[in-house]
Amino acid sequence: MAELENPTPTPDPAPSPAPTPDPAPAPAPTPTPDPAPTPDPAPEQRSPWGDNWREEMAGGDDDVAKAISRYGSPKGVARALREAQAAIRSGQQRLPKPDPKDEKAMAEWRKAEGIPDDPTGYKLPEAVQKRLTDDDKPILSSFTEFAHAKGARPDVVDIASEWYIEMAEAAQAKQIEADKVASEEAEDTLRKDWAHGEYKANTTIARRFIEGIPGVGAKWAEARIDGKRLGDMPEFIAWAADMGREKFGDVAFTSSDSEAKHTARKAEIEKIIGTDEYYEKGLDKEYAQILEREMRRRR
Repeated sequence: MAELENPTPTPDPAPSPAPTPDPAPAPAPTPTPDPAPTPDPAPEQRSPWGDNWREEMAGGDDDVAKAISRYGSPKGVARALREAQAAIRSGQQRLPKPDPKDEKAMAEWRKAEGIPDDPTGYKLPEAVQKRLTDDDKPILSSFTEFAHAKGARPDVVDIASEWYIEMAEAAQAKQIEADKVASEEAEDTLRKDWAHGEYKANTTIARRFIEGIPGVGAKWAEARIDGKRLGDMPEFIAWAADMGREKFGDVAFTSSDSEAKHTARKAEIEKIIGTDEYYEKGLDKEYAQILEREMRRRR
């Protein structure tokens, strides 16, 4: 009988697991320390100036007391004083104007403000001086006197003078344009009313008549009524032309020069009356006009 093979050996059993260690003991609780004792309150800090420093500084002056009431200590008052003085020196804050009767105080105040001793000390900007007319100068002179009496600083006077000159120039430009329009309208009206070719003669005789009125002179046309020059009023020019014709008869007699020319021309024509030249050149018609002018003058 065959010999049996050796059976597979049985494996050794698994080793037993390691024993679970005992849990660590809980830490002992930390004991709560006793609370620190409350420190004694710090002693109250007292002002070295005393509790009544405001009353002491005011010295019974209610205005001073009111002014310093908003400060917590004399140091605050001192800082405010220093800042105010710095502002005054830098020009950020003006000194109050003293009593005008106190001449010394006024002189010191003007010096601090840069105000001249008298109105002539104001120096207007060069741009203004170049544009001044003879009519502007007395106006600005009066203004600087007024400004000095009011204590105006030079920068204020400069600004006011610049405004004045710009305003005056704008007004002048506006007036020139208005005069131009009025003059053109007057000419259009008169040319329509007068016969063709009479405008120059009539305006000349009107001008001669007005210039002959005592106290009027050559500037009569510049006189204004409601802003309009007399020389731009067609009704006035037409009246003056009528009065001139009554006085002179014709434009030829409005001045010594024009009358001399009239007389010389009449004598020149009379030398050739009756000749062929007299009729060929139409001098007979011109001579008739000369006689007509003289007749109008004698009326």
